[in-house]
Amino acid sequence: MRAADLLEWSTIFRRMRARKPTFISYNLTNECNEACPMCSVWQGGGGEELTLVELERIFGELRSFGFRVVEFSGGEPFLRSDIAEVFALVDRLGFFSTVTTNGTLLTKDKVESLRKVRGLLQLAISLDSLVPETYAALRGRDLLPAVLRNVDLVAGAGLPLPFKLNMTMNRLNYHETLKILSYARERGGYLSVFPVTLGVGFQHRADDAQFGADAGQRKEMAEMFRHLARLRRQGEPLWEYSGFYEMAADYVLGLPIGPCDAGRLYFDLHADGALATCVDQLPFADLRTESVSTSMKRRDAQQQNIRRCAADTPCCYTCTANISLTARHLFAFFRETAVVRFRAARRARTAARLGNKPAELHD
Repeated sequence: MRAADLLEWSTIFRRMRARKPTFISYNLTNECNEACPMCSVWQGGGGEELTLVELERIFGELRSFGFRVVEFSGGEPFLRSDIAEVFALVDRLGFFSTVTTNGTLLTKDKVESLRKVRGLLQLAISLDSLVPETYAALRGRDLLPAVLRNVDLVAGAGLPLPFKLNMTMNRLNYHETLKILSYARERGGYLSVFPVTLGVGFQHRADDAQFGADAGQRKEMAEMFRHLARLRRQGEPLWEYSGFYEMAADYVLGLPIGPCDAGRLYFDLHADGALATCVDQLPFADLRTESVSTSMKRRDAQQQNIRRCAADTPCCYTCTANISLTARHLFAFFRETAVVRFRAARRARTAARLGNKPAELHD
């Protein structure tokens, strides 16, 4: 790691501990080629998108204000034709970045283009089930074969960055969790697991009857999350800090999960330039028409809404809940991650020595 990167990470960790604005999630587009019933972004249609000229000003101001990490999401980010130019822009401005995709549109050229993004920390591919019927029910489209093909494409590309699978646990797929973990491990990847967040929200929630779990199912999902916490501490390739999985267990049981740092550590930038404190909060600013510094003067006024949301309709997203928890337990996170990375490196060396290829998926 370069000295400049070490300095940047030092700044990020200091800001996390101080609860200062550090992470910005940006919806590149609201367009999506899937129709997940757990998400409501795609239901609003495309809408306006920020141009490259607007993005250069806005992200330049975000950087000056202290933001250091941008999470690219959507919609489906790879539906945006100038995505490579957006990556290059935030790279040039000095951001670290992540990108979350449903994996259906990846090609060899698109995967290779990610090699050029110096600040890209990881590529996340959503995979909620390995069973075609379940996948179609959870993603709204029968596109599982394309996703599995492209996961193998990414796994075989030798990118200089980790990739992970994102699994939204719910009553339809929780029994597949360990199988999907094995699937990720066999391909040299990681797994990120978080509970479905129900209720009426501004963007990423949805009330869908198929997710209504009974008490027995909630108990079994909580037990699975606690098992994931143990596996993470043992060094299995799970992405989140083990405390997040413990918190997710409490969440599915309806127990309190603690404070939320939305509007402090984390903010959400919509495709059209609207700025919110969270994916489930209404925007409080429009960065197309005002500066970041001006809009941030109103951020403290949003805290009452955030406290009400955390108390009445809490979420357990990795963008807010996990970042907030990790910021409070950085040293434990580093200790666990060191064990996870050591075991992953050892598996990779063993596979290279034996000439292993990713295992084929069998029904």
